[in-house]
Amino acid sequence: MDKQSYREVLGQRLKEFREDRNLSMYAVAQRGGIRIDQVKAVEEGVTNYTIDVFLGYISGSELYMYFSIKENTEAMPDFKELIDAGSKSHPDKAAE
Repeated sequence: MDKQSYREVLGQRLKEFREDRNLSMYAVAQRGGIRIDQVKAVEEGVTNYTIDVFLGYISGSELYMYFSIKENTEAMPDFKELIDAGSKSHPDKAAE
C-alpha cells in the first residue's frame, strides 16, 4: 500500500468519526484552528498535509490518539487492519 492509500484509508475513518459525532467540517475547522479546505484534504487523503493540519483536525474533532506496539513486525501491515486493531485495543476497552 502506498502513502496516498494510507492517507485515503485514514481520511475515510476520520470522516466517519466526524460524522458519527455530528460535527460539520466547519466545526472541526473552527475548533482545530485550520481551514475547511484542510479538513477536506485530511478526509480525502489525496494531498499531503502537514502534521500541524493533522493535529488541528484531531483537536477540532475532539479525538485523541494513543500508540500501541504492532504485534507482527515481519509482515507488511494492512493499514485498515491496523486502524481496526487500534479501535479494539483502546485503553478503555482493555479494562472491560
